[in-house]
Amino acid sequence: MKKANGFTLLEVMIAITIFALIATTLSKVAATTVDNHIHLEHKLLATWIAENDIIELRSTPFSSITNGKKDLTYADRKWVIQRAVKPVKEFSGIPIPLEVKQLDVSVSLEENEDSPLQTLTAFVTND
Repeated sequence: MKKANGFTLLEVMIAITIFALIATTLSKVAATTVDNHIHLEHKLLATWIAENDIIELRSTPFSSITNGKKDLTYADRKWVIQRAVKPVKEFSGIPIPLEVKQLDVSVSLEENEDSPLQTLTAFVTND
């Protein structure tokens, strides 16, 4: 009697099941990695946009720094920049002899305007 060379049906089914589980896990890991990469890219671009807006505001006259909203197209995406400006009279209870404004610049994607990707705070003085 000859011994059969090959795998039984049960061995093949177990191998396919193991391969399917590994492939599913790798697919989920790859999808999560891509999502994280996209989120980090958006966050980095939002940071650059916020920093650029703060630099622009610092180069404008002090009296023209006000609350506002601006749309911008950058890196083939549509962004929304929201500025909140408020006067600061004191730091930690210590009065400030200068005019100081606190700038809060928030940047979000246009399709998700209510959840900013980045918010930066800066201070400018009228010196």
